Amino acid sequence: MAPSPSDRGRAKAGPAKKESRLIKDLLILIATLLPILVVYLLPPDTSLSQVQKLGTLTACVPSNFPPLATSDAAHPGFDIVLLQEIAKRLDVSLSLNVNPLIGRDFNPRNWGITRAGCQIVAGGIIVTPTTRSFLETLPTGIETGWTVLGKSGAALQKGERIGVYPGFGGLDRVTLSRVLREHGLEIALAPTADALAQGLQDGSFDAGVTESLSARAIVGELPGWVVGWLPDTNGKASLGFGLWKGDLTLKQKIADALSSLEEDGFVRRLEERYGIAPINETATFAK
Repeated sequence: MAPSPSDRGRAKAGPAKKESRLIKDLLILIATLLPILVVYLLPPDTSLSQVQKLGTLTACVPSNFPPLATSDAAHPGFDIVLLQEIAKRLDVSLSLNVNPLIGRDFNPRNWGITRAGCQIVAGGIIVTPTTRSFLETLPTGIETGWTVLGKSGAALQKGERIGVYPGFGGLDRVTLSRVLREHGLEIALAPTADALAQGLQDGSFDAGVTESLSARAIVGELPGWVVGWLPDTNGKASLGFGLWKGDLTLKQKIADALSSLEEDGFVRRLEERYGIAPINETATFAK
């Protein structure tokens, strides 16, 4: 009896199905083995051994970015002192490569830093997707973001004149301007942190808005004033150190040292020394 058309179809489908399954299994095997093969083909990570061989950890830092980095040798800044202690834990010396472009805007690609100039970048690194696309990052536990300085609490009243010192280069100024104007606030730019502090003291400004590090420094000179995070402005972001992509052995060693310094209270004491107190208030907009 001759096979029916349906029997002939099943007979053809059998080998085709087996071939399709074989191709699928082969693709799964390739996808599994490819990352392993790529790792073996990559050059070895010698970032830590090179630092140990030279006996020096070189850091690219801004010329003056208080309280993270300053030009005062007696009080060099939070990031610099932290790096000095990390270098001690690595049993190497610390060398600073000063670059005034660091922190001037949000994108590290515009700072002119290179692997030849340093192994680590400090004093203005905001841990964002943009930064992580260019550098390995290690948060130091400090947060940045827009904050309000208020005399009777962190509340902003419609129609108030707000002194704004943009300060830190990496925050979203466009969103800040939009939010303040949407709530009926008058914006007056302050050219420096000192100008903002003076305007708050003499009543030229009803309240102030600036980056959190500048706000914490200013409020130390204004007894009774309060600092609060400003809502609706893309929130807070971590500050930290930047290392070059692929330098994982050095990153891990520095991360271990940083963790140890946090556990023994060194980081907290350093925050107190540089006036980087936690901000527990959140500003409100009064209608």
